[in-house]
Amino acid sequence: MDKIIKNAEKNLANNELPLDNSTKTNLEKILKKSQNDKIKVPEIPNKTSDINKSIKSLPKKVDYSINERELKLALSNFKESINKNKLVTNPTSDFVIEKLKSLPTVTGVQAVTETNDPNGSLNKPGGYTSAIYFTDSAVQDQIDGSDIVAKGTDAGGQIEVYKSSEEAQKRNDYLSAFDGAGLFNSGSHEVCGTCVIRISSKLTATQQKELTKKIIDSLTQL
Repeated sequence: MDKIIKNAEKNLANNELPLDNSTKTNLEKILKKSQNDKIKVPEIPNKTSDINKSIKSLPKKVDYSINERELKLALSNFKESINKNKLVTNPTSDFVIEKLKSLPTVTGVQAVTETNDPNGSLNKPGGYTSAIYFTDSAVQDQIDGSDIVAKGTDAGGQIEVYKSSEEAQKRNDYLSAFDGAGLFNSGSHEVCGTCVIRISSKLTATQQKELTKKIIDSLTQL
């Protein structure tokens, strides 16, 4: 079990960020339990009688199979979550477009340029490194616009990509100010890595959650 413990300690010491922080918390918890469950061999006494007593106090057979199994699983989940987080840490627009196109309900995709960016934020300090709008067949309303970007998030949604998770969270907090604000409601929004996934306000809350989950699953598929 020592080898597995050292491997877990090494991976935690790398300070790599998982997509799901609970995988790190769980690994730390199971690692600590495994460390505590290890039989500690006492120092060898000087007297023969004391040595015999020490030997008798030790268990005849030690089974760490459950500890090893739990620790291996927790470590595997943690490493998988790290790899998923890497996929959604400032991904390229081509990567996002490919993942969106793989969804059966997405009917069109378009990335913004500095010329047509409605927010004027592309490649600016604190702004997104890319923004991809998409249309979705679940939106039944007629949305005006000369192209997908012009139609905006109402026609399906948008994925905004930032350099850091802090910038993505800041943008998400800003959007929260418009939640439930009638005509100014920008739809649902959720941070995934350094991306902000936005879904049309024309969809129901259930539809928004389902589409968000499908997008996250697609973006983080290993």
